[in-house]
Amino acid sequence: MKILIDTNIYLDFYRSNKEGIILLTELIAQDEVIILTDQIIQEFERSREKVIRAVLKSFEQESKLDNFSSSLLNDMDEFKELIEIQKSYKAKRDEVNNLITKILEDPTKDKIAVFFKELVNKSIAKDRILYTDDDIIRNAHTRKLIGNPPTTPDKYSIGDEINWEIILKYLDEDIIIVGRDNTFNDNFSFLKKDFHKRTGRELKGVTEKITDALKSVGIRPTVELEKAEEKLIESIEKSHYSEFWKRTVKDEEGDI
Repeated sequence: MKILIDTNIYLDFYRSNKEGIILLTELIAQDEVIILTDQIIQEFERSREKVIRAVLKSFEQESKLDNFSSSLLNDMDEFKELIEIQKSYKAKRDEVNNLITKILEDPTKDKIAVFFKELVNKSIAKDRILYTDDDIIRNAHTRKLIGNPPTTPDKYSIGDEINWEIILKYLDEDIIIVGRDNTFNDNFSFLKKDFHKRTGRELKGVTEKITDALKSVGIRPTVELEKAEEKLIESIEKSHYSEFWKRTVKDEEGDI
């Protein structure tokens, strides 16, 4: 059985680099059960910039420290000390801003991108990448026009449709999907039937957890891995960036 991981799951790793890298490291070690398509790779490479730009914008807005001044306080030593602290804060803020900008401009400085690239390179070396062709594009367009799931929210894009047509064409094994996209959960019965009809195999389920998917294919995750994913999911639920993933990546990018 193989695991299809939705691109947004990979992008979720940016919510917590430490936990994201722990999960990516395990995926690299278990690459033989991971389905990677050229569409997923392009979606990740394209969308990482949107993710980082959103983080940069949020940081710039929320880390601003307004200037303050008062003739009444100017002669106080404590106030002078506070002004110096403010200057130090602004200097450190600029350093963080510059680091985020460098990560945006240079993927080699982006730890998540580096580990994802390692997963991709390992899959390429073993000839495991599934590639799009003209037939897949045509079938994905037809799926979009008919309205059959999985359906990318953007009316002009066919990212989910392409990935689904790829696995229908190439896979001859049972699969489980890791995703938080409602297009899979809300249409599971249809997708299960569609997958079996086209491949003779079974869509075993949809889960939000990579560790659950690994268990389904017979790989027992470590306690560290399960804790890392739990912490990552917790950060997703609490993160003020959550609306970015729901709105910006899905509706503006429209193809993941």
